[in-house]
Amino acid sequence: MPDLAAFEHGDALVVDSRLIAEQLGIEHRSFLQTLDDYKTQMEQAFGFLRFENAEIQGRGRPGRYALLTEDQATFVMTLSRNSDEVVQCKLKLVQAFSRAKQVLRQRQAQSTPPEIHTTTYIKRLENMRDHHVDDSQWTTFRESAEVLLFVEKDFRVPVDRLDLCDGSIGHHWSQYRQGQDWAGSVGSYVHNFRDQRGAQFPKAYNTTELRYFKRWLREHYIPFHLPQYLADKHGKKAVRQIYTEVNQLTDHVLSITTEKRSTSNQEELYQQFLVARVTLLQESDDVQY
Repeated sequence: MPDLAAFEHGDALVVDSRLIAEQLGIEHRSFLQTLDDYKTQMEQAFGFLRFENAEIQGRGRPGRYALLTEDQATFVMTLSRNSDEVVQCKLKLVQAFSRAKQVLRQRQAQSTPPEIHTTTYIKRLENMRDHHVDDSQWTTFRESAEVLLFVEKDFRVPVDRLDLCDGSIGHHWSQYRQGQDWAGSVGSYVHNFRDQRGAQFPKAYNTTELRYFKRWLREHYIPFHLPQYLADKHGKKAVRQIYTEVNQLTDHVLSITTEKRSTSNQEELYQQFLVARVTLLQESDDVQY
């Protein structure tokens, strides 16, 4: 008697009704009759029954059998009294689906690429200790850390080491605060890049402005300026895909990514984005930034 085994069929793990009947020691046609008798209840609760036609052995009509999901098979087993055969079949059924799930998890784990943690923005954030900021001041780089991580990790947007999303934030913030009655004096700090740029001197702001910046970042930059920044770098098609993937396709994103006709430039930007995205997942932690 073949072992009772579960296997993948389409998008589900299933077991062959013929094997269950053999384990129960009953005629397969009797088992099929039980499925037919409870077909409506089973399909309403657990989805459609999957019937297949067996290969014809000699003359005659092909035999019919069912591929039952775990829920469907378990329900059918509850209809039988607990004889020795039924108890053993229930036990083997549980073991069969348990083994199949374990094999599936192992295969998925082997096929899933390892997550890379040290990429461009993350590496720069790790080097924040290189940046000397007075206690009475704050910087757009430090306060934008969550946005930088969001771009790389959640959006999975490829970032070149010379990209400056925080520079975009700083530019728009500088414009927004002009003429505001709460805007204070502007200082600077030493921002050390670990590349040919070396030491730079971006703006530093008084801590009294920080609460205004946080609200602006949340309500203005992230929903409006960030999509445009990404569209300018990677093209409309890439941005439409990014925001669709994270379920944040707002009316504004739709408006700035709508194309009346696809141009060769936009298509080239999109293809470059796709290639760079693959590279992002393959970057090793020892890349120097």
